[in-house]
Amino acid sequence: MGSGQSTTGAPGPTMYTATASASVAAAQATALTLSPTSNVAGKNFDRFVQIFLENQDFDIAAGDPNLAYLATQGIVLDNYYSITHPSQPNYIAAAGASTHGVLLDNFARISADVETIVDLLEAGGVSWSLYQEDMPYSGFEGDYVNQQNGANDYVRKHNPLMSYDSVTEDLNRLAKSKNFTMFDRDLAANTLPQWMFITPNMTNDGHDSSVTVAGKWARNWLTPLLNNKNFNTDRTLIVLTFDECENYFAANRVFTVLLGGAVAGKKGTTNSTKFNHYSLTKTVEDNWNLGNLGENDVGAAAFF
Repeated sequence: MGSGQSTTGAPGPTMYTATASASVAAAQATALTLSPTSNVAGKNFDRFVQIFLENQDFDIAAGDPNLAYLATQGIVLDNYYSITHPSQPNYIAAAGASTHGVLLDNFARISADVETIVDLLEAGGVSWSLYQEDMPYSGFEGDYVNQQNGANDYVRKHNPLMSYDSVTEDLNRLAKSKNFTMFDRDLAANTLPQWMFITPNMTNDGHDSSVTVAGKWARNWLTPLLNNKNFNTDRTLIVLTFDECENYFAANRVFTVLLGGAVAGKKGTTNSTKFNHYSLTKTVEDNWNLGNLGENDVGAAAFF
């Protein structure tokens, strides 16, 4: 499978990190990729899709023309908050309802005995996958730069499950962490899962560019999908949000909109209930009656 890859022994949080061209090519051809499906009926939706953009204050994001357009297609949550700064602990919180003591963006490991939303999903029979733009191959655990121009593409810190040893030590779970090429394939084959976390690359999410770039990407990427029945049915809920605000001295309110068939009757409306990233987990738990993680999800507000 190339340097940094192994076909024997247990996987781990530093095993699948090869970035040399030959190793990446080999891994792309051989890395285990899984596309699980299921059909567990939920109370309010049967598919949950969450998309994180990067680092923008509410008012600036809301004023972007493309994000403003998307707001007309769903429900704006105008009282939604990130958890902290910087990026990584927010992604960790979105998957595990806690930052688990992670304070910074540097390499982090969370003990394998700490559960995440995927433990609850798997126990409930609900299929899941991560789709990460420009991840070089399924299960990749490092950072990856553009091989032509050296720009940041995929970063580990923006993958909400990669800091959890319960995922990186499980080959079948790593195989559900896939790139956008796999998303396109799963979409075409109608094999998308019921729970998804989607992260665009460091340009398209606005981190290394601007809210203008992020807004344009979000509108261009989502608009055809909203009309694709393999992705958006009348039982699909999409949450488009930002990991954190840009101003560290502000209240960390972030632009968030609910989209998809599950909210089709409420297009162009606003919900001012106080939500935060822990609401992502709470909403999923309540929808599929999954129980809870015993963390900040317990007291969080669900979207429905």
